[in-house]
Amino acid sequence: MASEVSCPTCGAASPAEARFCMSCGASLARSCPACGAESPAQARFCMSCGAALEAGATVAAAVEDSGPSEERRTVTVLFADLSGYTAVSERLDHETVKALTERCLTRLAAEVDRFGGRVDKYIGDNVMAVFGAPVAHENDPERAVRAAFGMQAAMAELNRGIAPEFGFELPLRIGVNTGEVLAGRVGDAYTVVGDTVNVAARLQTAAPAGGILVGERTHRSSEAAVHYQELPPLQLKGKADPVPAWGAVELRDADQPRERPIHGAALVGRDAELSQLETIFERVHRDAAPHLVTVVGQAGVGKSRLLLELERRLAQQHTPTRLLRGRCLAFGSSVVYWPLAEMLRAECGILDGDTGAQARSKLAERLGPLLSTREDEGQVERRLAPLARLLGAEAADDEPLTEQEDGQSGRESFFGAVRAVLEALAQERALLLAWEDIHWADEGTLDLIEYLSQWLRAPVLQVALARDELLERRPSWSTLRRMATTTFLEPLAPTEVRQLIEGLLHSAGTSTELPEALAERSGGNPLFAEAMVQRIAEEGSATAAELPDTVQGLLAARLDSLERFERQLVAHAAVLGRTFWESALEPLATAAGADLGATLIALRDKDIIVPGEAGQLADERELAFKHVLIRDVAYEMLPKAVRAHKHAEVGAFIERRAGERSEGVVALLAEHYGRAATLAAEVRLEASELAELRAKALEFSEAAGDAAASLFANREALTHYEAAAAFADPEDPALLRIAEKCGDIELRLGRVEPAIAAWQRCLTHYQGQQELEHVAELHRKIGAALAHKGERKQAIEHHQQGINLIKDLAPSLALVRLYEEAAWLYMQVGDNMLAIYASEKALRLAETLGEARAASRAHGIFGRVFGRIGDTVKARENLERAVALARDSDAGETVLALLALGHSLEHSEGDYEGASSCYEEALALAERIGDVPAQIELQSALAQLAFYRCDWEEVTRASNAGAELAEREGLIGKLCLSNTLRGLLRWRDGDLESSAQLFTVADELAERVGWSEVSFSALIGLAVTLRDRGDFAGAEQALGRALAVCERAGLIPQSIRVHAALALVCALADRADAAAEAAERATSLAARVHEPVGQACALEAQGVVGEYADAVQALGEARTAWERLGRRLDVARCDMLLGRRLLEQDADAAAEVLARAAAAYDGLGVTHLAERSRELVAA
Repeated sequence: MASEVSCPTCGAASPAEARFCMSCGASLARSCPACGAESPAQARFCMSCGAALEAGATVAAAVEDSGPSEERRTVTVLFADLSGYTAVSERLDHETVKALTERCLTRLAAEVDRFGGRVDKYIGDNVMAVFGAPVAHENDPERAVRAAFGMQAAMAELNRGIAPEFGFELPLRIGVNTGEVLAGRVGDAYTVVGDTVNVAARLQTAAPAGGILVGERTHRSSEAAVHYQELPPLQLKGKADPVPAWGAVELRDADQPRERPIHGAALVGRDAELSQLETIFERVHRDAAPHLVTVVGQAGVGKSRLLLELERRLAQQHTPTRLLRGRCLAFGSSVVYWPLAEMLRAECGILDGDTGAQARSKLAERLGPLLSTREDEGQVERRLAPLARLLGAEAADDEPLTEQEDGQSGRESFFGAVRAVLEALAQERALLLAWEDIHWADEGTLDLIEYLSQWLRAPVLQVALARDELLERRPSWSTLRRMATTTFLEPLAPTEVRQLIEGLLHSAGTSTELPEALAERSGGNPLFAEAMVQRIAEEGSATAAELPDTVQGLLAARLDSLERFERQLVAHAAVLGRTFWESALEPLATAAGADLGATLIALRDKDIIVPGEAGQLADERELAFKHVLIRDVAYEMLPKAVRAHKHAEVGAFIERRAGERSEGVVALLAEHYGRAATLAAEVRLEASELAELRAKALEFSEAAGDAAASLFANREALTHYEAAAAFADPEDPALLRIAEKCGDIELRLGRVEPAIAAWQRCLTHYQGQQELEHVAELHRKIGAALAHKGERKQAIEHHQQGINLIKDLAPSLALVRLYEEAAWLYMQVGDNMLAIYASEKALRLAETLGEARAASRAHGIFGRVFGRIGDTVKARENLERAVALARDSDAGETVLALLALGHSLEHSEGDYEGASSCYEEALALAERIGDVPAQIELQSALAQLAFYRCDWEEVTRASNAGAELAEREGLIGKLCLSNTLRGLLRWRDGDLESSAQLFTVADELAERVGWSEVSFSALIGLAVTLRDRGDFAGAEQALGRALAVCERAGLIPQSIRVHAALALVCALADRADAAAEAAERATSLAARVHEPVGQACALEAQGVVGEYADAVQALGEARTAWERLGRRLDVARCDMLLGRRLLEQDADAAAEVLARAAAAYDGLGVTHLAERSRELVAA
């Protein structure tokens, strides 16, 4: 042993047994960096815990290793000031002051070093120390406060020598604060900057002599070890708001802070949850039925581990299972259907290096044969088209989405395609769909998962992993009704987490005397426990006081323990996301002259990264962070300027690798370039660089909006468009283009006012630019939106303005559309002449342009208008011409034209046989081309005709066929048709309660999708049902709602039925005046609209309220009209109404007529009305 030691402060020699330097008074003891205990100066290892006494060298090496790079870090800053120093300086000689100052500051620095901190700088008589940079410890706040107490004790000891010598003392004021800073080199010195530093300095100024003041985060992180006194918030210099502060009173115990943690986890305490998943999967497999299990829990609680164990168990049982895994990105909810795209790519073997043609080929080769066993070739192509679009692999000649294809039906078709593919895959073997981190999912993905849980008809188990934030976004998620289970994964119980820790320690080949403390501090979080044990395995055991309070803090310390290039690599990978690819890291390794493969292996061995699944980029591995929190901590440590540059680099990398299929990853590009531009603006990067990033962010945000809109992910599209607008300069023309697109999406979402406001801004600009065709198109859009609100007169004004602007220009489809829509609007407000005029204009323009489809639509409008004014000959001529033109141009248009012709024959002429022929032909064509929505409508139309002729078996068959199609395809809105028909059947059976419920559901569904005609039918059915139950007030209310629907949608013929029905309800309720008023309205409207049904309804209304003789005559005429139409139920109703009126003067005739009504109702199976008719005779 050496006979003397050198002072680390002044270098002077002192005897080996000396505790303080004989020259300068500095402590010669060495502080253990692990446990804080002091050892003699010559000791190489700690006398208390055996740790190597190289703390100072370690910190110095860390500072040196930090290089010129910067990083954002959470640190604790300590300021200490010698109170009264200025007065002392005036009294003593300068050399004496210097010696005294060095003597004090050296002792104070030793306390900082003892607790693992680093003296950042000396400022006169002040010491600034930092805990957490460049090396973090999980309990840096506690270390700093302990150092503060140590400094106060050291200063008290020094003052006992200073007072006798100089006649005064130097009390110490200390301020401690925790928060985020920017750490790095300023000049040649490593330091930290930020508001955290300023607040610490202000706390020191406010502290009393001999006192310690701490900020909020310091207090929160160290209160378990320190007794504090809460103080009133302080008004500190330079701070706008008062700052919370606490006075540190004393340490709660004498233990010193120590290091802690980490290793791989076994599954403990999850037997019940695992058993539940296995049972559900067995049921799914046995019953060929779907189920959704949502596993909800905090980060690190073991959701992914539970899913992994389920996969292992199923593999061990040799259960035929196909696993499809999709991960939601931590970037947020703007990347539309990303996990679904991952599943499809993995299943079809599609790589990012594939061309669009290769991707389409792989998609068709894998899924086409499966789908073809269930559907024809055309339908298979239609199924695959939206999936190819999702993957950015649509063909150039793919048919674009039509403007007639509204957002709801397009979205339902897309969901139906997904469902068909999954059901086809499940025919081979049961499916396990793993949706990871759905709390980050876009709204479309969440909707898709919910949809699949309700509409899949195959053995598919969906397991969705989520944090609690999911239930904040969607509170109803945990109450999904059928075939869905939510499992809440709670932290492990104390005994379970201790079992886990003991198993981990055994597995790591290490031990500790503190398993209880580890269990307590882990909070039951398996990831936290795993991390702590790993750290213990690497660096040795320590005391419970040093255990980290948060996973984030522990992982920051874990990352600091990596080699320099390892840290750089992790930081770069963190910008890429939870998963990343080796090629994205190659430039960094090349620049550093490092071995990338070896570094990745080292990071894998240190449990920072793990191998990914099958790579999506050709010829390379995919890698992933072991846990997303590791990625989050690494990302947050990067300075914003560095993040900006790295996000830009990642964007460029993705562009290069995606090549011609960059449209498939536009949301990722938008995310990276958007973050780059946002961060660049925050840190005020050079103007030219910022402009370039904003341009990229604008380009890809808008493209991502377009991509989302094409998939009917409307909310995501709007989010992207709004982001794009934020990146545009105030004068950038792109702002108007984006605003118009926002308006289009707003209308899809049913938000009419925002849509109109967006278009109006564009209109004002383009008017000033004299861009007439664009202005006209905006007038059309605004008019269409106003019509959606029911404001048809204002809508017509906008259409007319658009027409006036471009009618003298060259013929165009834009003008055709304006005239077509204007014709519809004129027809809805009852201005038939103007409707004919506008239709004529649309037709002539379409013929001039050679546009058969447009001409077909124009003839269709002609036919409807002529039908309304009673010219059935011209109505039929035009509608048949519409069918002929459509047959020559487009199969889908032919279906619509046949449907319109059939509708006219049914309602305008009462030609049910002709209507049936049209519907049957259209149905056959719709089945051939795979137009499922049209098939549903046509089945319902045929069922309605069957109801008129009282063919109950055909009503049941056709309505069930439509309902099965709607359920199979997930076209929920279309179920309003089958619910209406089923409501009619329940009414016939006398089950009036069920009937009312079905009509109510049908109305709700129809309202949701804006289907006014069906809403009207449902409300009429509801009113009839309530009337027959004797609930006249309820019936009148339903009819009031039906009338509002008719007025809003311009359904004039239907409104005749409403007024006629209202006349009867009011008459039964003894409200004669109201009944007469309703009958008069029905009669007046019937005179304007020459439809057989309307005429018959008006006659019925007159028969209910008129004078006896007139009423009997009107009811007789109504009966004849219904008989001519072949509608036996309506004939029986007229007999019952006629019998009621005959009872007023001719009982015998009344009895005969009512008996005839009862017999008719009995024959038709409507027994409750047959009984009602007999009751009238008895009365």
